[in-house]
Amino acid sequence: MTDIAGRIAKLPLKDRAKLLSDLQRDRPTVTTRGTVSHPSDWPNAKIGLKQSANLDDLGFEEMALQPPGPGQIQVRARAISINFRDLMIAMALYPPTPGVASVMGSDYAGEVVACGSGVEEFSPGDRVMVLSAGDTATDGRLLEGSHFCAVPNVWAFQAVPIPSNLNFIEAASIPTAFLTAFYGLESVARVQGGERVLIHTATGGVGLAAIEIAQARGAEIMATAGSEAKRDYLRQRGILQVFDSRSLAFADQISGGVDIILNTLSGEAVARGLGLMRPFGRFLQIAMKDQALGETLPMSAFRLGLSFTTINLSLFLFNPSMLKQIFKALADGFATGIWRPTPITTFPPEKIGAALRLMSQYRHIGKIVIDLEARA
Repeated sequence: MTDIAGRIAKLPLKDRAKLLSDLQRDRPTVTTRGTVSHPSDWPNAKIGLKQSANLDDLGFEEMALQPPGPGQIQVRARAISINFRDLMIAMALYPPTPGVASVMGSDYAGEVVACGSGVEEFSPGDRVMVLSAGDTATDGRLLEGSHFCAVPNVWAFQAVPIPSNLNFIEAASIPTAFLTAFYGLESVARVQGGERVLIHTATGGVGLAAIEIAQARGAEIMATAGSEAKRDYLRQRGILQVFDSRSLAFADQISGGVDIILNTLSGEAVARGLGLMRPFGRFLQIAMKDQALGETLPMSAFRLGLSFTTINLSLFLFNPSMLKQIFKALADGFATGIWRPTPITTFPPEKIGAALRLMSQYRHIGKIVIDLEARA
């Protein structure tokens, strides 16, 4: 086994080079074969993916259980959703973030099984959904390597009660997608009714969450997607102006400009998007590739008073009060029916490799969730 800190896999150099090339074309692929295995019953212990030389040999192993420390809760996960970040970590391509463990499975839902000292808002048995920075030791250290952890310790501010009208699978699909969309559109852009919002790759988790939030505000929505089937889905959702995310043609096809862009594209698409902005427009950047490559922006675009903001959820882990406030607002919105969960594709834990493969192929709509209660 190869020890790669905080990662479960490392591909041979030629395969990593191919993957990086695919990523630069915004069409990553990864090959996984076979299934992973886990104990017949989930024990009262942490479960992590074994270190492996490649994604063909995934497996679960028990890890020592630690009690929650002061300000922490221990959660028995029932469902864990997969984000693109997880695929990047699996491929050893995700840049480390200070204060955030490079582990997969940051979004999950489950039941509180224990509370550390000083925790008053939760009790054992409470249903919670969580945005995690990684499993946390009793002394507060983040534990690298605890991927898809079944019984993690997290800070209490990273959790919120699950509304009674949501099940564990639905709740697990919410944190990253809706926190990203809500923070971008509500907290940063302050979207208003009647404003024009362009949402790129809008059939993903973040994109569909953004549609829910923008529609609730009465905004006019335009969207892109990478296949005709996905574009048809958006039209069925009532989006009238739908374009191809794998082409720059959207920049010529949209007339009248836009007030807000939620951007997941890279390269020339960024400059073309800036060219669509109305005066004092807000450009919300989610894609990380251009930052990693050191790309620059055409500063002349900002003469109209535009703002450009990178959306990075690591902010919440350094600002607990902001996370608590926004997480509660999201939970309240789901409880009252303002927002709906995205479509969800589920996999049993034995099929994590297949779930990662589906993520890499961009064939799904909405979120991918690992149902820890299911069996293949």
